[in-house]
Amino acid sequence: MAQETTDVPATYLETIEKLQLQGLATLKQAQAVQLATLASMRDIAAGAPVLTEIPSFETLPTFAELAELGTNFTKKLVEQQTAYVTELVGVFANAQKEAAVAVDRAVKAPKSA
Repeated sequence: MAQETTDVPATYLETIEKLQLQGLATLKQAQAVQLATLASMRDIAAGAPVLTEIPSFETLPTFAELAELGTNFTKKLVEQQTAYVTELVGVFANAQKEAAVAVDRAVKAPKSA
């Protein structure tokens, strides 16, 4: 049984190629962020003070100090995640609007025989 070949419009192939290139660029950015994060962690670890003696019980932070530290960190984390989600919502809202315009344009485009 012979396989049918179909002509794919160049614009479709160009669109797929463009999406692939954008995907690769995004992946490259994510990889760069990960490498930078690992380098930062390495630098932080290298700069950590060396304990010459084990801290005594009296020098350890109190439960209240640890709780406050944890609470402050959680607040900062929530603020950061909120900002991220807000930006993400904006990206998807714009993409949805652009897709709706493209669909509307495609529906209204004259049909070729």
